[in-house]
Amino acid sequence: MEKNFDYIVVGAGSAGCVMANRLSQDGDNSVLVLEAGGKDKNFFIHMPSGYSQIVPTKNNVNYGFETEPESTTN
Repeated sequence: MEKNFDYIVVGAGSAGCVMANRLSQDGDNSVLVLEAGGKDKNFFIHMPSGYSQIVPTKNNVNYGFETEPESTTN
């Protein structure tokens, strides 16, 4: 099955869901939301200072992937 989308939003967190909603309000746009995460049971997800415990390491909340800059992406 091949499908094209106008926008692909990676991550269905609070910002990703809002962005996808806003983009989809224009009926001419097709939007795909990708989310790999499970339930947000990790204690650090629910506290702002927990960000420092999740992001710098590879764990079940952060896959730890790094990418190269791309001139064609935002």
